[in-house]
Amino acid sequence: MRRLGAAASVALVAAAPYVIFRSTFEDAATDFRWELVYLISGWGPFVLMGIGVLWFVPVVLSMHRTGYSRLYLRPVTRHACEAWGLVTYTLGFMLAIQTSQIAGLF
Repeated sequence: MRRLGAAASVALVAAAPYVIFRSTFEDAATDFRWELVYLISGWGPFVLMGIGVLWFVPVVLSMHRTGYSRLYLRPVTRHACEAWGLVTYTLGFMLAIQTSQIAGLF
């Protein structure tokens, strides 16, 4: 039951950027171009949030597994994945807020 709740939380966290920053996504999709500065500054925050969500997937899969399971992660590894996921997602979210504020000026 806890694994299902954690999986639902990860799905919610994965969908949240699109719901919150929908206008920024729509503007970026209509004005998309292959420039390095544009890709890093415009899409970088959303890539960071995606990476943060991906860090949470092994944590959810290893919940309540025994040491004999293939999907088992040691607690140290699981905590490291949680920390990396939290840090990259938060950094991406904060950068996405700044990106949407800057995009709103133009």
